[in-house]
Amino acid sequence: MKPTSRLFAALCCALLLGGCGKTTLASVAPAISTPSAPTDVAATHPGQEAPLAAPPVLTTPSATEQAAAFEHSRGYVPQGTRLSAQALPDRAQTGKVALRVLVLSSGVGDFGLDSARSMLRESGVPFEVLDVSTVPLTMDTLIDAAGVGRYQGVILTSSALLMQPDAQGRLPSALDSSEWATLFEYERAYGVRQLALFGWPGALPEDYGLRAVDGAATSLTTAQATPAGQATLLDLTRQPIQLQYAPTYPAQVVSVPGVATTTPLLVDPAGRVLAATSTTTDGRERLLLTSMQAPTLLHTQLLGYGLVEWLTRGVHLGEHRRFLQVDIDDWFLPGLHYNAATGGFYNDLFYLSTQDALSVRSQQQAIQTDFPVARNFRYALAFNGTEAQPSAPLSCQGDPLAANPAALSGISRCLANDFDWVNHTRDHLRMDVMDEATALTQLGDNLSIGTQLGLNLSRTALVTGEQSGLGYMDPYDDGTRNATTTLNPKQDLGLGRSNPFLLSAMNKTDIRYLASNHSVSSQWNHDCPTCGLVHPLNSNVFLVPRWPNGIAYFVTTPDEMAGYYNSVYGPQGTAPHWKSNLSYAEILNQESGFALNHLLDGGAFPHYMHAPNLREYAPGKSVASDWIRALVGRYSSFSTLPLTTLRWDDLGRYLERRTQTLAAQDAGQIAGVYDRTSSTVTLTSTAPLPYLLTGGAAGEPYGALRLQSGDVSGTLTLNVVPH
Repeated sequence: MKPTSRLFAALCCALLLGGCGKTTLASVAPAISTPSAPTDVAATHPGQEAPLAAPPVLTTPSATEQAAAFEHSRGYVPQGTRLSAQALPDRAQTGKVALRVLVLSSGVGDFGLDSARSMLRESGVPFEVLDVSTVPLTMDTLIDAAGVGRYQGVILTSSALLMQPDAQGRLPSALDSSEWATLFEYERAYGVRQLALFGWPGALPEDYGLRAVDGAATSLTTAQATPAGQATLLDLTRQPIQLQYAPTYPAQVVSVPGVATTTPLLVDPAGRVLAATSTTTDGRERLLLTSMQAPTLLHTQLLGYGLVEWLTRGVHLGEHRRFLQVDIDDWFLPGLHYNAATGGFYNDLFYLSTQDALSVRSQQQAIQTDFPVARNFRYALAFNGTEAQPSAPLSCQGDPLAANPAALSGISRCLANDFDWVNHTRDHLRMDVMDEATALTQLGDNLSIGTQLGLNLSRTALVTGEQSGLGYMDPYDDGTRNATTTLNPKQDLGLGRSNPFLLSAMNKTDIRYLASNHSVSSQWNHDCPTCGLVHPLNSNVFLVPRWPNGIAYFVTTPDEMAGYYNSVYGPQGTAPHWKSNLSYAEILNQESGFALNHLLDGGAFPHYMHAPNLREYAPGKSVASDWIRALVGRYSSFSTLPLTTLRWDDLGRYLERRTQTLAAQDAGQIAGVYDRTSSTVTLTSTAPLPYLLTGGAAGEPYGALRLQSGDVSGTLTLNVVPH
C-alpha cells in the first residue's frame, strides 16, 4: 500500500544529428526515471512499506541538443517525378472519411512521433503511422477501394518532415514535391484538416502566412491563448503556459494574398505567434505549432486535447475525460503519528476524531464550491473494519476529543452517504501469501461490517493492504508474517506471482475491481496508458492502477509533512534530492505539479493518501484537502474541462469498458465512417462490443462536446454534431 517507487516520465529532449541517407533527425525521447524510495526510514507501520516515494529526476537537454532543434530553417523539398497531385480516382466519395487519423513520420528517431501517439491515445482515437521516409505516399494510401477517405485528419510530426543533412548541409523533406501535392489534394477534396506539431514558420513545404522573427528563437517562454485560441482549443483559459525545454520560433503574421488567411491561436509575451490556424484559398485548413512538443511537457499535455478535437472537428471514436479520483486508505485504523519536533513518532497511535471526520465532509463541499471544474468531487474512503463498532449509535456531533473506534463508528453512520466507501479488508493484512479461507474472511467480514454500519458501499471494488497479492512482494515471504513488516525489500515478480487464493476469494464475494500500484511496472497497461488491465490469471478480476504521492501516511499537519519530507529529501536527508529544504507550500507545489500530469493525460486512476492526512489541523483544513486544492487550483487556472469523479463501482465499469473498446479499435474489430453530408457516423463491429464516440448528438455534454457510449453489434448509424 505504501509505494517504494513512483514512475514519473521525465523529459529528455535529445536531438542528435548524424547518419546519412534517409535517417532522420534523432528523437526527443522522454527518459523514464524510477528512483527507489529510501530504505532507511526510521519506522514503518506494521505490514506497510516506506512512506514516501522519491520525486522524479528531471533530465534536461543540453545546449547543443536544444540547438539542433532549430535546424528546420535549413530544410527543402526534393523535386518529385510529378509536379502536380495525383488525380482523384473516379470512385472518390469525398463526403465520407473513416474515423481514423494518419500520422506522417519522417522515420526512426522522429522527435514528434511520441507526442502524436500520446495525444491520440489519451483521447482513444484510432490512428495509423506511416513512415514516409521509406513508404511512398499515393492516392491509394489515402482512399480505399470504395472511394471513402481512409483518414479524417492528418498529423505531421514536423511541418516539413525533415531528415538528416544532405551533402550540402541542407535538410531534405521525407516527402517529395509530388507526394506533398498528393496529400494536399486529398485534404482539399475530402475536407481533411492537417496539424503540424512543430515547424519553421515559413513557406516550406507550403505557406502558413507566418514568418520567424529574427533573433527571437528561444527555449524558454510562455504561451497565452488568444480569443481565437480559446474558441479553437476549447478548454484553455487565458493563463500563460510555460514553454520550457522547448525550442520555439516566435513568428509574425504576414500577408500572402491568394495563398492563405492566418489566425493566431497562441502568442508569447511580446505578442509574437506560437501557434496559428491558416486556411488556403482552396479551403484547406492547417494548424502549425512553432514550439517543440514532447509527451511529458506541460504545454503538450495542455494543448493535446484541443488539438485533437480541432483536427477531428470534434467527431471521432474514443473520448477524452479528465478525472479527480482521491482515495483515503485506512479509515477506522489507528496510525503512527510523526513528531516533527523530535523526528521520531509519538508513543500514542493516531485516531481521527469525530470533528476531523465531520470536517472532511465540509472540506469536500468547499472544494466542490470553490472549483467549478470539480463540482462532483467526493472522497473514496477505503475502510478496515477490524476496530469498527457496528453497534455504535448514529451521531452527527463533532468533538475534537472524541477520537476512538466507537466515536468514529457513530460519526461514520452520519457520513454514510457523503463518501464512496470501499473495502480495504478487515485487518489490513498482507495478502501475498494467504489461504483462500483467510482471504474470504478478510473480504467478506469487512463488507458485512460496512453493511451493518449503513455505509453506501462500492461492493464490487477492493483495495488490499499494501496493495498486496499482485506479485510485488518479498520473494521469500512464506505467509507467516502477514501482520508484520517484510523481511526483505519487495520486488516486482509480475502478475504471474499474484496470490490465486485472493483472486478466487474475490470471485466468491462478487468483487471484480482491484486496486493495483501504478508505480509497479507489471501492474498497469503499457499498451494503453488510459486503460486498466484484465488479470492474466483470472479474467474475472480487473485491475485499476492507483497513483501514490509524496505525503507520508503518518503526517497530520503542515509542520509534520515538511519536517518528514525534508528529513528524507532535503540536503541533509536520508535520500537528498532538493538543494534546500522545502516549505510546506513548496512541497504542495511540487507534488501538485507531478499529479497535474496524471490529470491531463485522461487516465481515470485514483491518487491515494491515508486517514491521518485528514486531521483538521486548522478550521476547515487538512493536509489531504490542501493537496487537492493545490492540484485543482493549478489545473483550473489552465483548463475549463470538468474533472469527473466516479464511485469505485462505476470507475471500474468505466475503465473496463474503455479498455475493451480501445482494444477492439486497435484490433480492427470496431470501425466508423463519418458522412459529412448527412452528419452521421456508421459504426461496424465484428462482434457485440461497447463503443465510445465523441460528437454523438445523443451524448452526454462534457465541456464543449458530447460523449456518447453504447454497444454495437454489426452496423449502427448515429447522428453527430461536428464542432
